[in-house]
Amino acid sequence: MNRLIRFGALSVFLSLVLWGGKDVAAAPIPADVSSKHLKDLTTADVESTCQSLAPSLSLSKEDTCEFVGMLWSTVGGVCDVVKEKCMTEAQQPRVDEAPAPAASCLPPAEARTGCTATVAEYQACLLAHVTKVRALTCASTANDLSATLPECDLIAQKCPDLADTDEGEGQGAAQP
Repeated sequence: MNRLIRFGALSVFLSLVLWGGKDVAAAPIPADVSSKHLKDLTTADVESTCQSLAPSLSLSKEDTCEFVGMLWSTVGGVCDVVKEKCMTEAQQPRVDEAPAPAASCLPPAEARTGCTATVAEYQACLLAHVTKVRALTCASTANDLSATLPECDLIAQKCPDLADTDEGEGQGAAQP
């Protein structure tokens, strides 16, 4: 599985943990930020972009539990059992842990170096990953999760540090 797929899955997972079930007002990403290259984003740009994207990234509890069940099934768990347990558990903050710092919906600055994809292009890829996770069920396979997304082909081409692969695989488009 290449890094872009893993990053997409991680981004979706972070959205599950951090934004799932929260009421966050959607705000459009300003055009001047939307057209910026990822490599050129300031900390303020990243924060405002993620605040704008948060409502689109949130998943229902059922989607979250199906995703978790599907992941457990790849290591021998039974998806339906894991999903059912997840659905019956109430979300309770752990009192023995400090709150986790807010995660960014965008790659870290060092991974954005040299990335000429725009925020709008990355947003399309990220939303495609969320749509894919929402479509997963306990009948899904690991191949369903690792399937390439056409919306992410530009990211693979324009962001060398995000598109590096362990096995030489791309996201589905021919590399120039």
